[in-house]
Amino acid sequence: MSHLALVILAGMSALVAGDCPLPYEPLDDTRCIFLDPFVSYTWQGAVDLCKGHLGTLLSISDCNTFALVYDYIESQEVTRGKHYWLGATDEAEEGVWKFTDGSPVPLGVPFWAAAEPSTDARYNCAFMHASYYHYWYDTTCTSKYFPICLRNA
Repeated sequence: MSHLALVILAGMSALVAGDCPLPYEPLDDTRCIFLDPFVSYTWQGAVDLCKGHLGTLLSISDCNTFALVYDYIESQEVTRGKHYWLGATDEAEEGVWKFTDGSPVPLGVPFWAAAEPSTDARYNCAFMHASYYHYWYDTTCTSKYFPICLRNA
């Protein structure tokens, strides 16, 4: 291999965290996670941010992923104590919750807090509530919370 090829490869490896392109970090063997704990966004702003980084706003359909994300948030001082958007909305049809990829959002325990999602038609976007172990609540889509983006490794 030529010296130039080695320099290019070395530079490319600096752009990757594990098997994840920056700004992502490994969440598990197949997925990468990116949190921005410094800038809050509306729900659509968070969706757009994740798309700009070739990912999607957080979707969780199983307890294992919920636990991984929860542990990741709690593992760093800078990410703790903040509300995070989920890529879940019922804006298209009230009461029918879907992730941004069109897949159904699981309802009830162990994801949503008690009495959530609410029946208030103004609350169409879901977030993880920092004060309640990151159980899910719904709110207005114009509220501002922090994004969590996921993508495949």
